[in-house]
Order: sequence, then structure tokens, then C-alpha cells
Amino acid sequence: MQFLLATGSTLLADLMLSYPYMKSFFSLLLLLLITATLFTPTPTVRAGACYSDIVYIHDWTGVMNTSAYGRDQACMEGSKVLEVIPKGTSVHIIADTDGWYRVEWNGYRLWVGATLIDITQKRFEGDSAAYDLYMSKFSNTITTPAADVPAEPAAPSSSSTPSTPSTPQTPSSVAPASNVSSPAASNAADPALLNRLKGYILLQVQSHGEAWYVDPITGKRYYMKDGPTAYQMMRSFGLGVTESDYQKIASGNTSMKSRLSGRIILRAQAHGEAYYIHPGDLKVYYLQNGDEAYRVMRLYSLGITNTDLGKLAAGEITIK
Repeated sequence: MQFLLATGSTLLADLMLSYPYMKSFFSLLLLLLITATLFTPTPTVRAGACYSDIVYIHDWTGVMNTSAYGRDQACMEGSKVLEVIPKGTSVHIIADTDGWYRVEWNGYRLWVGATLIDITQKRFEGDSAAYDLYMSKFSNTITTPAADVPAEPAAPSSSSTPSTPSTPQTPSSVAPASNVSSPAASNAADPALLNRLKGYILLQVQSHGEAWYVDPITGKRYYMKDGPTAYQMMRSFGLGVTESDYQKIASGNTSMKSRLSGRIILRAQAHGEAYYIHPGDLKVYYLQNGDEAYRVMRLYSLGITNTDLGKLAAGEITIK
């Protein structure tokens, strides 16, 4: 460009000397050319597309096909290496975005290149979210999550983990309520109605859409106010199952799922991951945290009138 400007300037100078009457015209033309060159913005080039893609939440298992860095962000540039995951390590994959998997391993949540992991099992799908929103809710550590994120469900101790999921556990932290806020808070249960609605999430269609979980064990309905309440329900009502029984559920064993219809189950021998077995179609939904549990369980709820809701005994769950 500088060469063209120099050449153009020389030609214009010769013309102006040869034809004086053209001096003013070419002077103006040269001025416009130089001004346009100086003030035309240079196109910017983006270095990459990190942090701009949607994150998809999963519950998968994979095996490292090579040793790899586990990073704090889904990007090569500007990210920090938190761990080195050895080849052959089995990892729990909880999300993916644009060629990256997020895995849980050794107390961390880590981003690893997707080509470095071989998927061995795909179980359940969760929600999706913008990258920044996802990262704000799920910190890089499992043991010390972000302040506004409910902690991981605690796995039941070996003494309380049933050998088979058919052994019920009545939540010890749930007591009958005397002050559950509802337009119909009667404690007189209708046995026939209760039998049909055990394990369902009910929405008060004649009120403000309040959600209630009908626990199959206590036979009472509990007000699911928000994400923290849904998380407490996962802890209080969750039934620990062995990994072998969980694998039967994940593989679609109808008999096992029928026995646990309407229950919230916890993988006691893994990280305490929670799942809800819908009593209507026996589909299994991954409850990654309290907010996701609240969203999923409301999404697959059943509408109920205030009159029918009042026929179910009410209980109260205490947030700890």
C-alpha cells in the first residue's frame, strides 16, 4: 500500500507540473485518498471460539485412551492445568462442549479433549446451558463447590446402604407438618388416591403451580419450594443402591425400575449421583443438583386440583 501511495503521489506531482490548471483537482483527490487509507479500520481476527458454545449435561462413563491434562476451562489458551489423568483411567463424564468433555476425577471437575476419551457407556441426558452460566453453577472442585451451588449428594454409609433397592428407608429428617403452606393442608389421606399418586410430582393447577412430591414410603406430600428444597429431598428421600443394581436400572431392567417406581435413588458406591424414576413411564432422570432436580421434577409433574391435593396428608421437609 505504501508503494502505491508513493507511486501515485509521484504521478500526481508530474501531472500538476505539466497541467497547472489540474493542480487543485489532484490535490483534493490525493487528500481524500490519504484520509481514506489512514482512517479505514483494520479487520480484527478472533483467536478462537472458546467459552461461546452451549454445554450439554450428561451422565456417561469413559476411559482415557492416553494420559491427558485436565483443565479448568474448555480451552487451550488461558486455561490452567489442574490434574494429569493417566491412560486407562475410568472417568465420569458430566458434560460436553465443542470438542471438550467435562469429567469428575480425583475430587475435581476437569475439561479434557473429547478425542482423548473413549465412551464406554451413555446413560442419561440432562439439560443444556450457556458456558458461562454452566461454569457459574458447577465449580472445578467436587468437595468444595461454589457458595451458591448445593453440595453433591452424600452417599449413604455402608451400614445404611441396602443390599437390594427393595429395602425401603424412611427419611429420618422428615416430620409431620403443622404449618405447611397450602390452600388445602389436610392430614386426612384418601388411600385410593394416594395409591394412584405415590411417587408423582403434583402441581396445584388451581393455585400458583406449587409443586409437591408424594413420597412412596411415608405416603405424604412434601412442598418442593425451590432448588435447595429439591436438593434436601434428594438427601432425605434418596435410597442408596449398589452399583450392580444401578447398572441394572441404567440398562433398562423393567422389573428393577418397577420396584423403585417414584423413588429417588443414589449411587452409593460412586459419588452419590441422584436419579428420579418416573412412576408413569419408568423413565430415569438424572438430577445433577438441586436446581436441575427442581426443573426436571416440575417438568414431568401431574396437575391436581386443590380439592384432591387436600385428600393427601401433608408433611414437611427441613432444609439443613
